[in-house]
Amino acid sequence: MKQMLHTPEGVRDIYNTECARKLSIENKIRGVMHAYGYDDIQTPVFEFFDIFSKERGSVASKEMFKLFDSEGNTMVLRPDMTPSIVRCVSKYYEPADLPVRLCYCGNTYINDRSYRLRLKETTDAGVELFGDDSVSADAEIIACVIECLLACGLHDFQISIGSASFLRGLFDEIGFTEETEAEVRRLMLSKNFFALDTLLMKENLTSRQREIFIRLQVFSNSIHQVMGMETLLRNDTSREAIRRLKSLYKLLGYYGLQKYISFDLGMVTGYRYYTGIVFNAYTYGTGNAIVSGGRYDTLMSQFSYDAPAVGFKISVDGLMTALSRQAIPVEVSMTESMLLMEEGQEEASIALASALRKQGVRLTMIQKDAEKQMEDYIGYALKTRIRKIYLINRSGLSVTILNTDDGKKNTLELSELMEEMDS
Repeated sequence: MKQMLHTPEGVRDIYNTECARKLSIENKIRGVMHAYGYDDIQTPVFEFFDIFSKERGSVASKEMFKLFDSEGNTMVLRPDMTPSIVRCVSKYYEPADLPVRLCYCGNTYINDRSYRLRLKETTDAGVELFGDDSVSADAEIIACVIECLLACGLHDFQISIGSASFLRGLFDEIGFTEETEAEVRRLMLSKNFFALDTLLMKENLTSRQREIFIRLQVFSNSIHQVMGMETLLRNDTSREAIRRLKSLYKLLGYYGLQKYISFDLGMVTGYRYYTGIVFNAYTYGTGNAIVSGGRYDTLMSQFSYDAPAVGFKISVDGLMTALSRQAIPVEVSMTESMLLMEEGQEEASIALASALRKQGVRLTMIQKDAEKQMEDYIGYALKTRIRKIYLINRSGLSVTILNTDDGKKNTLELSELMEEMDS
């Protein structure tokens, strides 16, 4: 019986104040997204396996939770929101409808065995912008990320920006085999530079190309060093990526947000569908990025027509952890009041409760237990964020209102209170 009370490994219950904080964070993030003109979208929790196949560069198959429908089709709990939303846009929007701005908040599921204590069910909130391949769209996305984090009370963070196209141009220039490139990416992703250097020693790199990899490892993240890398490049793809990052930084200056920006040209992500900028947001109190995103201009063509796209996702759980460890308070809506219903006063109590609720008051009504003292209900109110307790006196003619914040009481005629709310 006790086993039934526990959750499986990697998932957890969220309740009471923590749940209220989480909903508050989600609402703040959603408010910023709406302010930027993004419309809400919801997608199914499970989809056909092919939506997240290896060719689309999403999560590895072994890390997906799989199930089967009645016809034997392989389904998966969505490990990543982006392919699901791309599917929706491909199905419901025509090229003439673009650009399309969509935002979401939902749970994703990854069976990650590499870290025993890592959650397998997490909440992501993000946006996707389709049909705009401009640098200004990249800047808008990153500005939206920053505004979301600021709205939640986080101020000490950095957005680290890289470029998938920069690395694509570099790897094509060198001519890595498919196997070597995969290993180079794996080592760069894990920041295992010693093993990377050992691997590159076996490759036929020029001194100039070796210098590029050295700089990628010791980058100090300034825009000036990004621009300085251009002199070492001999391919147009990487050069254009550098010029685009320069323009992006300039636009973020117009937003007044450059202080939150740094660069990492050696950034590699686990998602292979990115084609342009890639970025992560880091802060104190959590070892993982709390935001990730980038440009994926070829993913739509795998579903239907070709259209550029860029977006991001915020790990709501990671953000909550960071806020908690940095002692940043999260405002939550307080349950306004509680009405204790005495035996024999049901009619008057229900009438008062209805009147208060029509006034927009959040009200909990509880049948008073004769064996409990008022102190018991005050303790319950303090635990459940209730600020006022209403109690209709035995005569039914007056009501006592207790403020749990300071313990002050106020007694009013019930009829006068009802008339005041009706007027």
